[in-house]
Amino acid sequence: MKKSILNLGKALKRAEQKEISGGVGSTCFSHADCPRDMGCCDNGPYVGLCMLGSDYRNHCN
Repeated sequence: MKKSILNLGKALKRAEQKEISGGVGSTCFSHADCPRDMGCCDNGPYVGLCMLGSDYRNHCN
């Protein structure tokens, strides 16, 4: 089980997280966990990152 969870996607470096999420490295399990105007991505390698609307549409849909 642990191996399957760890292999969900590649880990992003902090710089990559900032680039994708506009500087907010927030983690999430659902949209409710994210700051206003952000969505929780559920597509790898961005699984569990809060992203701004345009980034969310580009990387998570």
